[in-house]
Amino acid sequence: MAHQIAVTTLLQALQALYHHPDAEFRKAASRWLEDFQQAVDAWQISDSLLHEAGSSLEVQYFCAQTLRTKVQRDFEELPTGAALSLRSSLVSLLVKFRQGPAAVRTQLCMAIAALAGHMSAADWEQGGGVVKWLAGQLGSPTEAMPAMLELLAVIPQEAYSLKLALRPERRRQYYAELLASVDDALNLLVACLNQGGSDAEVRNQVLGAFAAWLRLSTSSQATILANHPLVTAALDGLDSSETFDQAVDAVCELIKLTVSGSEPTKMAEYMPLVQVLVPRVMALRPRFAAAVKDEETTKGIARLFAEMGEAYVDLIASGSREAMLVAEALTEVTAHPDSDIASTTFQFWHRLRLALFGSGEEDGSRLPDVSLVETDRRIAMFRPLFELLVSLVSGRVMYPAGFDQWRRDEKVDFKRARYAIADLLLDAAAVLGGEATVKLLAQPLFQLASAVDDDESWSWQTAEASLYCIRAVAEAVPKSEATILPRIMAMLPTFPKQPQLLYTASLTIAAYCDWLAVAPHASTMLPPLLGLLTSALSAPDDAPPAAALALKHVCDACRDHLVGSIDALLHVYQRVMAGEGIDSSSRLNLAADDELQVVEGLSKVISALSPDRVQSALQALCMPLVVPLQEVVRNAQQAGPQDVPSAGQYIVHIDRIANIFRYVHRPEHLAVAFEQMWPLLRVVFEQRASDTRVMERLCRACKYAIRSAGKHMGPVIGPLLEEVQRWFAEHRQPCLLYVASEVIKAFGGDSSCAAPLGSLIQVLFSQTIQLLRDIKDFTNNPDTADDCFLLASRCIRYCPHLIVPTPILPQLLDCAMAGMTVQHREACKSILAFTEEVLLLPLLDDKISYRPAVEAAVVPRGSTMMRILIGSLAGALPTSRTDELVGVVSALARLCGPMAVQWATETVSRIPTIAVTDAEKNAFVQAITTTATGAQAQALVAAMEEMSDVCRRNKKILDSVQTALQPLQLALPTPG
Repeated sequence: MAHQIAVTTLLQALQALYHHPDAEFRKAASRWLEDFQQAVDAWQISDSLLHEAGSSLEVQYFCAQTLRTKVQRDFEELPTGAALSLRSSLVSLLVKFRQGPAAVRTQLCMAIAALAGHMSAADWEQGGGVVKWLAGQLGSPTEAMPAMLELLAVIPQEAYSLKLALRPERRRQYYAELLASVDDALNLLVACLNQGGSDAEVRNQVLGAFAAWLRLSTSSQATILANHPLVTAALDGLDSSETFDQAVDAVCELIKLTVSGSEPTKMAEYMPLVQVLVPRVMALRPRFAAAVKDEETTKGIARLFAEMGEAYVDLIASGSREAMLVAEALTEVTAHPDSDIASTTFQFWHRLRLALFGSGEEDGSRLPDVSLVETDRRIAMFRPLFELLVSLVSGRVMYPAGFDQWRRDEKVDFKRARYAIADLLLDAAAVLGGEATVKLLAQPLFQLASAVDDDESWSWQTAEASLYCIRAVAEAVPKSEATILPRIMAMLPTFPKQPQLLYTASLTIAAYCDWLAVAPHASTMLPPLLGLLTSALSAPDDAPPAAALALKHVCDACRDHLVGSIDALLHVYQRVMAGEGIDSSSRLNLAADDELQVVEGLSKVISALSPDRVQSALQALCMPLVVPLQEVVRNAQQAGPQDVPSAGQYIVHIDRIANIFRYVHRPEHLAVAFEQMWPLLRVVFEQRASDTRVMERLCRACKYAIRSAGKHMGPVIGPLLEEVQRWFAEHRQPCLLYVASEVIKAFGGDSSCAAPLGSLIQVLFSQTIQLLRDIKDFTNNPDTADDCFLLASRCIRYCPHLIVPTPILPQLLDCAMAGMTVQHREACKSILAFTEEVLLLPLLDDKISYRPAVEAAVVPRGSTMMRILIGSLAGALPTSRTDELVGVVSALARLCGPMAVQWATETVSRIPTIAVTDAEKNAFVQAITTTATGAQAQALVAAMEEMSDVCRRNKKILDSVQTALQPLQLALPTPG
């Protein structure tokens, strides 16, 4: 009776989900169906409905999907021995639905593939595994062909699925079993191929399954694939439009298979297959040229050429006649007018660049078997192709007509394509040399100059495209280049003030600022270039941000050249800060971030001034920022409740001031400047003490001042710390803790500061700990937790004597354990980092004296700490925290030795055996034991990853582990 009621309710819920007019009713039905799929009854109900005749497609699909998800994640719900009956039922259902519906058949195939993951090869008749068993169960190939082929495609696709709730050891076994089944699978595919004859649908299914097994296999079939019927079918399939797409997939997988290992001997094994593949793929070259209107065929051939080029790039780099033919074919693809098709070759050209230099890595490290003489020969061989490559792609970056009317996504795609071409040009420059490449790219500019001289038309698009490409190769152009770049830099100020052209010209100047710094005539080139940048600051569109960025880079790189122009630069700077244009007809409208770039640039130049000029220049830099902030403060003092200045009115000026403290590298002068500003900043603190945004910006400015001025800040540190303690007590702003951490970093090692710093630490930590008593507090105040434990880590590093021998340390450890499972990434990382630093401190040779105090704090808490750490590993924290957890567990094991092993043993004994077997628990504890003896942590890393996988393999297991360990329930005791 209960079964029938459940079936009726299920059918009603599905009817409501798909057909009820009320959206809320559909949502309720969806929630019920999700809960149903979690229930144990879902197995039997879904199976019985699928076996019934006359069920609707909606019911069939839902039940098949339910069985698939249950097999994947809830297989352990089945009683012992039920797997065999489930297997029989699924196979009979697959036979029933072998002709469709396709969606139902696919779900059943995925369910059988998942079942194969749970059942070892020995559980199938004759111990032959799922492929051999199913071949005898599905009837004759004609009747079961669609189901057979789909199943054969799905099984290898599911081999890597993390949806399968397998233990790590079983996952490795399953993968090995599938590798051992490759021959059986291919034989079955050959039988289907022969049975299907010329049926294009069958051949497509065969080729799709063949490709799936090739993706799985990395080393089999080396000796027989060259003449294998499936390889022949794949290559023949390239000649038919009906099978072309699936054939391309299969041939691409064959190409990858031939280079799936790094050993040269393996490549030699596959050479017979390579010799079959390459001529057949190359035979498509005339078809590529002819398939102008057949976009899909063109893409498929381009993909084959690109795959072949990338796979055999080392052979192509040798420069043989056959290799050059392949490279030339790829050049034709690069020349294709469709950018998407052309871009499929870009990775090949990058790899070819590496191979020509005998380097297999991005760092360009030379392989020992490629001599300099051989490198020169290769480059000479491929130079014409790379020169052609430059000419082919450089024109693609030109702004097309009507660009301004494009949709946003079209503009984004165009810019992304330009970035890819910029990377490609850099590869070409590595082969051709920066000077030769920039010479090629500058030709359109020089031709434009000649056209202007002859009173012919000017194309800003041509100039902009040429400059974009020149900018792209900047890092490859040597600083000694003295022919092309001087001409380009002389031309830039003469260009029309077109916005996009100004934008790219500004970024080109930024890209070559290091070249400008050492150019022989830099002193004469810089003034007109700076004039261009200042004019670009008041241009429309994207030019001002580019000009501000370029001004920053030029000031940084060329600071020594610009110290004599500091007054002129400060004049420009003052007008920028005032929002004034370079003439009466223009007005600057820089965004706040762009103004910060200008502040940074001027700060770099001031850093290069002689000591006698720094103070006045620094004052000139500060005044345009201090005066408007003073005005905001006065307005706030005089304003009524409705006219109080906004947070943004404070922030814009504070951010500029912070950049001065960050980028002016004159500690003693910065200390003076901060001391002069302190009364103003203190008033801002008072006015906005409850405003988190303003306080964060103020604290950041103080952080940079302390970091840059260091111990020169001594006279003002005392008053600052007094205010920090007072403001934190009143407003609990976490950014104040970060200011304190900067003070600890700068003054923690100064014995004369021990008393005030000790008082600071005592006050701040005692107040912070009261705010963070349980996991809810940490969740609601993650910034406070983050900054608290960042400060605590700084104390451990710079002044452990002020924290370790005191009651603060055990209190902080209690607090850390209460919040260790907080989901906020930065807060969690700070807590774990602090805990690890505490545990490692006495293991340092020069800090061994702290061992008694650390052990006194850690040992009474060790058992609870280990439980929280293992609970975090087992699901309370995301897997992205595993590395940090490994560090803490390793440090705890090294510090506490046998006690840590005992704590780990006690903790894992809490976990139900159904979740983690005794063997898995023992392996985990053994890894901790090994680490406790001082061994390297590699074994611990592997053991912790395995424990994490085991405990997270499905939701029910995860819940059972978390219930057993309860890592989220720790809270600090309520103050008495």
